[in-house]
Amino acid sequence: MGKLTVFGFLREQWTELPISTADVSDQSLIVVGANVGLGNEAAVHLAQLKPKSLLITSRDEVKCERSKADVETRSGMTGIESWPLELSSFDSVRSFVDNFEAKGCTANVLIANAGISTMKYAKTPDGYETTFQVNYLSTALLSILMLPHLIKTGTPEHASRLVIVSSEVHYIANRLKGADKWPSIIETINDEAYCTSRQVSMLASFPTAIITCSSVMRNRYPLSKLLEVMFIRELSSRLPTPILVAASAVNPGFCHSRLSREVESNPFLKFAVSIYKGLLARATEMGSRTLVHAAIEPGERERHGHYLSSCEVTEESDYALSAEGREVSKRLWHETLKILGDIDPRVNTIVSEHLTQDIA
Repeated sequence: MGKLTVFGFLREQWTELPISTADVSDQSLIVVGANVGLGNEAAVHLAQLKPKSLLITSRDEVKCERSKADVETRSGMTGIESWPLELSSFDSVRSFVDNFEAKGCTANVLIANAGISTMKYAKTPDGYETTFQVNYLSTALLSILMLPHLIKTGTPEHASRLVIVSSEVHYIANRLKGADKWPSIIETINDEAYCTSRQVSMLASFPTAIITCSSVMRNRYPLSKLLEVMFIRELSSRLPTPILVAASAVNPGFCHSRLSREVESNPFLKFAVSIYKGLLARATEMGSRTLVHAAIEPGERERHGHYLSSCEVTEESDYALSAEGREVSKRLWHETLKILGDIDPRVNTIVSEHLTQDIA
């Protein structure tokens, strides 16, 4: 079973990752969250390979214009499309897909990279805890709504790619103890009383932990990354053969990024984090190679349905692989589809037409 160890963490952090050079001249690529960090570096790398088209997203129009100019300048590619996509809004996700369909766009690759990390409980206008909606629910909604477009461009010889950016911190996500007695997993983990309760966390044992964390919200980011791993597993298991879309959850490693900006708002912790990053963090560009590799390199069927780390198939966490974790995963899948189907009826149609149904 998959475990996170200090030795394994350090070994991966110091591993030189391959630079992808696959031919993408006939492919249409999408990178979500390309204005900063891993998404930005992945977009630049892909643009340098001169794909047929490249569509990048940022949270608003201003960031879209800036990211478009930045990626085009650094890559030498022109004609990049840059659209707004705000994952804290289901309407924004739906509007993005509506626009994509109205313009008759195509997609061979979707890299779902955007995400946030916050320890403060706050709800989106849609009524969901922010990290939970951005990192999980909206990412799942986007993935499912874009599935028909990925299926359309996939072939038995060359599958399209769905890449969701997860993390090694899914290994230290708290087990959802007592979930078998919860009427709804999603309602419980979204509930403010639950989220602001105090529970023993595993973060203190994680090699990248700076402080001991004990509240549910301080484990929210790792949990969201675990839910992404579970989503990929459930989705991939229901895609029929021949596989036309290869789906994977990718760990970019511990990288220099803006994910820790909330922690770094504390001057003392900012100093500690800066030292820690200086000693161990991968360069953002190095981490982005994991996204690009999963998106365009051959061998997609061997990676399909798996968690990837350092560009290789890696075992998921003990909890994800356990009988308890698999049951939570299955229940979460059905609850997620119910919620997303109510948000956008296209979800129900896509599931019915493109995914195999569970046997009762």
